[in-house]
Amino acid sequence: MGRQKRPFPLGRFRLRYPKNYDKGKAYPIEIIYIFGGRTLRRNMNIYVTVADWNPNGNNGRGEIRASMPDSTRFNNLLLAKVNKVDAGLNEYNQKFPGQVNEDVISSFLDDKPITRKDKGEDFVEFVLKRLASEYSRYKIGYSRYKNGQSGMNIFRQFLKATNNGTYKPDGLYIGEVSTEIIDKYIKWRRDFKNNSDATINHSLTPILKGCEAACKMGLIDQEINVLLQDMRIQEKASLEAEDEKEFDGHNLSKEQLAQLVEFYNKDKEPRRKEFIEMFLFAFHACGLRIVDVMTLQWSHIDFEKKELSKVLIKTSKRHKIPLTDPALLILYKWQAMGRRKKYVFDLVKDDLSLNDADSLYRARNSATKCINQSLHVVGERLGFPFPLSFHTARHTFAVLAINDGLTMTVVSRLLGHSSTDITEKVYARLLPQTLTAEVEKLNYQFVPDKLSN
Repeated sequence: MGRQKRPFPLGRFRLRYPKNYDKGKAYPIEIIYIFGGRTLRRNMNIYVTVADWNPNGNNGRGEIRASMPDSTRFNNLLLAKVNKVDAGLNEYNQKFPGQVNEDVISSFLDDKPITRKDKGEDFVEFVLKRLASEYSRYKIGYSRYKNGQSGMNIFRQFLKATNNGTYKPDGLYIGEVSTEIIDKYIKWRRDFKNNSDATINHSLTPILKGCEAACKMGLIDQEINVLLQDMRIQEKASLEAEDEKEFDGHNLSKEQLAQLVEFYNKDKEPRRKEFIEMFLFAFHACGLRIVDVMTLQWSHIDFEKKELSKVLIKTSKRHKIPLTDPALLILYKWQAMGRRKKYVFDLVKDDLSLNDADSLYRARNSATKCINQSLHVVGERLGFPFPLSFHTARHTFAVLAINDGLTMTVVSRLLGHSSTDITEKVYARLLPQTLTAEVEKLNYQFVPDKLSN
């Protein structure tokens, strides 16, 4: 009984040189696999003279003789390559017995194994194709398109300069994008390119949008994408950066909120009642801004976990908050109406793209104007001492939460601020009375008897 035939070949190396070779010339080393009578070869981009090549070394796989400078390093590169391909073919054969063929071997030789979720597609090429597609469909302007191209070219430079490329010096598969890689990229741009945090965040935009698109296509795991979307640098806290203004004192008391609910119960105007529902939802959803209420999608809501998770429009940071029963009741009502398949509230059409800044800006202005006009009427009828606006819901939540004992840190997190510095700047006028109330809770009575009499 003869030796059992292997289901897949093992690789070896060969120096490719002519019969009448030049003794002083260096020739290329190839990795070869023989399958079905055909030789599949790839150039290793390592060149040696015939005298420095030992075809019988490395157990017959071929190796560079020690006479060549830096032979150990080059031999290690050769060995790493052949072992990687052999291991990949072995794993593939275990998963798919008897199905190794020329295409499979070629795929592993090119370091593009067909078993990858991302099908061996380069991440930079993926992002560039996406940018070109959006530009051709007028989803983005020329400047954003060119800036995106430039940013991805710099990302390639980073991969090559820092040896973070995988299948080639400046190449990275989609599925190999990680928080570690992005963190290194941020540090490289900061330390080597001397870029500001704002510039670095700008450069991350096409990368993170590409990750989001790849996740939707199943090429990047959802858990990893969530972490990637939070990789933007938290820039120095400023009210302008987070679209906040110092507190103007326009907030509703609990009594005034009760008045608003009573007005809703008696109101006969359907659309105005819906605007009040959105206002109350924003309040119960921890002061959600109007642009985030407007762009809230059903996919952002987890009814089972009772939580909301979305990337905030203004800060581009992922925001996760618990949903109280009142907030859920409002959502259930809108779910039952079924007006939109994508967006929760019918303030925008389902075909609105959040990547189209101009369309988003116009939609926000239109919705804000329409809602605030209606809320002003409500505020006037209820005799509120200031114009009632949608943003009042945000201030109302913050003030009541602080006065009812939540710490500034917790309130900051629920509002989606990047730091407590922002929260303290916005609600600075509340701090003295809040601090007084907090200190009074301590109730320290360490005084001599004479002083207390």
